Amino acid sequence: MYRMPNTGSADASVPERPTLGGEEAVKFARARRLVNRSGSGRHSGVLRESVALLVMAVAVLAFATLAAARGVQPFSGWYYHWAWYPTLVALGAGYAAITGRWPASARLAISLLFWSASLWFFFELVNFRLANWYYVFAAAGRPARVLAAFTAFATVLPAIYLSYRWTQRLGVARGWVGPALPLSRHSAALVGAGFALLLVALWQPRLFFPLVWGFLTLVLEPWNYRHAPERSLLADLEHGRYERIIQILVAGAAVGLVWEAFNSLAGARWIYTVPGLEGHRLFEMPLPGFLGFPVFALDCFVVYQALVNVGLAAPGWGGSFEEAPPAGSESAVTAFASPSAATSAATRSAAVASALVFGAFVALGMERWTIDSTYPELEALPGITSGELRSLQAAGVRSVEALSSADADLLSEHGMEVNRATDLVATAGLTTLRGMGTENAAALRSAGIPTVCALARADATMVSRAVRAVRTDPRAGSPPRVRVWISSAARRCRTEG
Repeated sequence: MYRMPNTGSADASVPERPTLGGEEAVKFARARRLVNRSGSGRHSGVLRESVALLVMAVAVLAFATLAAARGVQPFSGWYYHWAWYPTLVALGAGYAAITGRWPASARLAISLLFWSASLWFFFELVNFRLANWYYVFAAAGRPARVLAAFTAFATVLPAIYLSYRWTQRLGVARGWVGPALPLSRHSAALVGAGFALLLVALWQPRLFFPLVWGFLTLVLEPWNYRHAPERSLLADLEHGRYERIIQILVAGAAVGLVWEAFNSLAGARWIYTVPGLEGHRLFEMPLPGFLGFPVFALDCFVVYQALVNVGLAAPGWGGSFEEAPPAGSESAVTAFASPSAATSAATRSAAVASALVFGAFVALGMERWTIDSTYPELEALPGITSGELRSLQAAGVRSVEALSSADADLLSEHGMEVNRATDLVATAGLTTLRGMGTENAAALRSAGIPTVCALARADATMVSRAVRAVRTDPRAGSPPRVRVWISSAARRCRTEG
């Protein structure tokens, strides 16, 4: 693989001076000055707006991070949202400050946000079978949990898209060419292989779960190639152009690292239970798992192009060096429209409604299959009384996290017996361990496991039975989750001991 020299013009917006004379030359010079002056004024306006947004976004992100680190609500429980939306604004504003153009129009931004949620809900549906991750410390009310899911999942495609824009701007793999791979002639085999990967992963998830990532690319790319080769990665391979593919892969790797970093600071977070890869983690992710993010980015690109090709998503993420029109040039009403004349407004409306229903359906399924605990309130702590709550409030303890690190002797100065204070601190520590939550902590206490260190010494099978005797969720107390608890308890006991 090698780089192809760049022969493009340095400034495509200003035409070269033709050979003119007399009055024509004067008119051309005047037009050139007007173009330059207009471009300069527009760049100046974009610069002011983008710098202001960039400063605001960085300030919000920094404040939310500090607040979440101290366990302040709602920044801790909703940290993923507080972190990612300012990050998206910062990525877009930084790009605009440098280039003088916003990286996405309003129409494209809305389209990315909407279809992003639908795409990730699909993978949540697949995870009902894979059981590779689960969520802890979710919002207390069901409407809030559904809203949190939609708004969190809406950031996936915009994050990949903006990171991809930055790889373009930074010149990652610019002009790279290599061997031509005419894979489009094997379209049927690619589609068949894609479905085979999915079916095998669903059949034996413990062995073949990684095959889920990338199957959408194989299934949809042949269709994209036939309908819009300029949007197709197969066309890139067929002509030996590797620039766009590498840029998408790099964007996925970068975003994956940020996803996991933000997740590690969040109160409401996901935890992985990947078979055979439960150790050697960076943040929450087992190290080999990071290889999946670049492949997932390819899925994101290909799925979005398919939506554009059927007229359900706004175009603007396609060519290697495409530039989006200025932000605000389209209204939100046309956010899901594309040039496809074959897709009527009624069809687009039905697709949007179907996507919303699908998302709500999966979100409700997550309640049963992948959400293991909700954010613990002091009032819900197992065995706590109203008098003890008043004592804790008098001592300045207003959250389970704060109680888990409190000094029992200091709590006894506010009308609580030392032994009882010690017991409450231990219960809070059990509740906050890896997002275990109050229901799981209560089940363990009823089984004679009242502390983190007692959990570290417990038999995994016994722990699983104790939780399943109390909870009816299909995956409550599952062996993978119990292994997460016990290994974390062992590490904490070694640290505190």
